[in-house]
Amino acid sequence: MKDRTRYDLNKQSIAAAELIREIGSNDAELTHDMVEGETDLFEAIAAALAEIDQCDILASGLQSHILELQKRLSRIKNRAQAVRGLIDQAFQMAEIESHVFPTATITLKSVPAKLIVTDEAQIPSHFFEPQPPKLDKKELTKAAKAGDVAGVTMSNGGKTIQIRRG
Repeated sequence: MKDRTRYDLNKQSIAAAELIREIGSNDAELTHDMVEGETDLFEAIAAALAEIDQCDILASGLQSHILELQKRLSRIKNRAQAVRGLIDQAFQMAEIESHVFPTATITLKSVPAKLIVTDEAQIPSHFFEPQPPKLDKKELTKAAKAGDVAGVTMSNGGKTIQIRRG
């Protein structure tokens, strides 16, 4: 958030809190109207909402740009791999074992056989590594809400804002 927006929001929040303390009303509508009439809190919040919108727009644009750059990176890596394959093919066809270039030395070498899994279901279980158990937080939360579960507790919750658009 811009420093000015943060400052205005803090300043107006303090002013609204002092006003509410002074009027000491339990009437929510009266409190709302007093805060609106005597402070710039709602204008400061509107400016903060505009700042959130700007952040969302920038984040969306950056995410889109990142995706495009990742695609470009992938294309460049694929092109380099294809060129490497062409050099490999040329060395093998010409039966050249090694050559020194100004920027690199290329040597044709043998590669050991590589494992290719064709059907994982047919592989004996002793070839699989056991995985540590993973906590199912969704089910644990349901159980904790329904009653006591050893080793967990629920927070008191709290309040937050909800911003709906449109």
